[in-house]
Amino acid sequence: MCTALERNGMGGCAAIGVEVFMACSGSNVSAVIFKVYDSDCNGKVTFHDMLRALRDLSGPFMSDQQREEVLTQVLEEAGYAKDCSLVLSDFMKILGNSGLKMEVEVPVD
Repeated sequence: MCTALERNGMGGCAAIGVEVFMACSGSNVSAVIFKVYDSDCNGKVTFHDMLRALRDLSGPFMSDQQREEVLTQVLEEAGYAKDCSLVLSDFMKILGNSGLKMEVEVPVD
């Protein structure tokens, strides 16, 4: 299903359903996540792109300062500066080596 995004011309900026995302595996998941972070569809992810996505993910549970501190630390630990632009391979390196967990809490009524 992930490759269907590419074939259908959705390889750039696209909204995808949960079913498609969950069908992706391994590096395909990283590529899909990268495309979400690449807000201007230029094939690169900047600090501000990641900050915007982190803001959407964390909502009011983190302050802007906390988000910037966490993101700066993750980039520096991976050997990147705050002002860098990451291509997919850089992005995958950071996701793979950061020890970050993507956890989602789902309220149950």
